[in-house]
Amino acid sequence: MAVEFAQLGVRVNAVAPGEIQTAMLSPEYDMLIPRIPLNRLGSTEDVAKAVHYLCSDASGYVTGTEIFVTGGQHLY
Repeated sequence: MAVEFAQLGVRVNAVAPGEIQTAMLSPEYDMLIPRIPLNRLGSTEDVAKAVHYLCSDASGYVTGTEIFVTGGQHLY
């Protein structure tokens, strides 16, 4: 999609959140923290900041990319 829409000036990106602290997350997820390099669960604010960046002029030359908001967990 990024290639197809680039000529129209539309950027296409994805945000891939990892374990995010929400009401849906059960206490068992705390056992995952040692496997997250930043040693904490993500917050909804962490995800929102990534989305905000992609919507801002600061990412004007970013397209066809996936931003992992995982605290580094996706590296394992």
